[in-house]
Amino acid sequence: MKRESIMIPKPRSAFLSVQCEKCGEKAVVFSHTTTNINCKSCGELLAEKSGSLASITGKVLSALDQ
Repeated sequence: MKRESIMIPKPRSAFLSVQCEKCGEKAVVFSHTTTNINCKSCGELLAEKSGSLASITGKVLSALDQ
């Protein structure tokens, strides 16, 4: 098989730009986080850990490119 024809898989995880629903503060969160992420200004929960993909409770603005 030629090297040019080998497909490179895209990662399933990404960094997300998330905005707090309560105060509007923006934060960058990993999609598969292993800890709960709180807003730095008001303390509202932005992302809750789970088995694999985190539960994002804030508003997801965009996925940051790699």
